Amino acid sequence: MGLFSTQWNAEFEGHALSVVRNELGRGFRIEWDGELIASRTWSFLGLGELRGTAVHNGGPVEVRVVLSWEGFSNMDGDCTLTVGETQVPVTQVR
Repeated sequence: MGLFSTQWNAEFEGHALSVVRNELGRGFRIEWDGELIASRTWSFLGLGELRGTAVHNGGPVEVRVVLSWEGFSNMDGDCTLTVGETQVPVTQVR
């Protein structure tokens, strides 16, 4: 992971998404087109699930993120991002 944070970016039908985990602030957040749509804190390793609602095609859509630890082979963990019923590929940028 980045020294104190990890970030994954994605694109969904023209919308930019970012998931940022911050070890110093002990939380993670979801941004949709640069706007914060959900955030939370945690107690230990920055894992868990977060859901937010964004506007897509004129209506609400659920955005769900699950951060999980994959062991010592991938210390940054895994980020699974779903928009509605569609799993969206993410790219770790830091």
